[in-house]
Amino acid sequence: MGGITANESCDNDKAYVFTETDKTKSKWVARVYQDFLRRTGRPRTTLRGLFYHALQMKDSEYPICGGFVGEIRIMRPYHEQDGLKLSKWARKSIAMGFVSPEALIEELSEEGGFLPEGEQTNVSSRRMRSSPAIEVWLNKPSLSSLLIPVCKKHGVALVWSDRRPSQEALAALFARASAEMTILTLSDLSPKDAFFAGELAELIEASRPRGCTARIGVRSIGLLPEQIGELKIPLVQGSSKGQKEEASRYARLMKECSLDPGKMAELDALEVYYPGGVAAFLEDALSRHPA
Repeated sequence: MGGITANESCDNDKAYVFTETDKTKSKWVARVYQDFLRRTGRPRTTLRGLFYHALQMKDSEYPICGGFVGEIRIMRPYHEQDGLKLSKWARKSIAMGFVSPEALIEELSEEGGFLPEGEQTNVSSRRMRSSPAIEVWLNKPSLSSLLIPVCKKHGVALVWSDRRPSQEALAALFARASAEMTILTLSDLSPKDAFFAGELAELIEASRPRGCTARIGVRSIGLLPEQIGELKIPLVQGSSKGQKEEASRYARLMKECSLDPGKMAELDALEVYYPGGVAAFLEDALSRHPA
């Protein structure tokens, strides 16, 4: 998957007409990205990954500008609320050539998947194997391009969707299912996503074809409430939208771990708070669950 493209850069403004404020904010985005690159050595991250990097920079020096003229009125630490406009300034930074279009991965909502080479042609041998097959299911598509190389290395499938997988994705799962499988899930810790693993397990059973005896276990590897303290991942303000039942269940989960139920944690934070980023997080998880 590619990053943000320059022709998407202007957010309803006239193409390539930039104010001094645009330039000032765009140069700030470039400075944050260069700091991320220098500290991590990783040339690509998601927009939210860049947000978390800016949030923890001791010298983020976010410029507050004076309207159209772009005069810097004050420099202050980056705030969580500033993230609402990060996409706007990132797109303009790319359009002005301050940041490479491939550097930042924009949020996506598409469904897709990666199958290791030979996976589709070796279904019968997979069904005969004695050890459980492993797959990774992700409900944050923007992270998929960072995780595909890890899955390719380990020879495991990666499936991603924005919310819940489609019936087509579930049918494809059963078409390649081995006698025993384990699905490892990755999702945000939020009211709508914290129970992705359990909901996926229910969907799989509800979609099971007649006569299918494959044993498919589902286990969440992150984000889990206990990982918030272990990795020092910051909680951010959660969305007020959602179903009442989701919010109540989430509140119980968070309170059990003495976490604020009004806040959430994002997988993208692993780009900053896990050594090696989200790819290394999955690498370490797969090393504990060999395919």
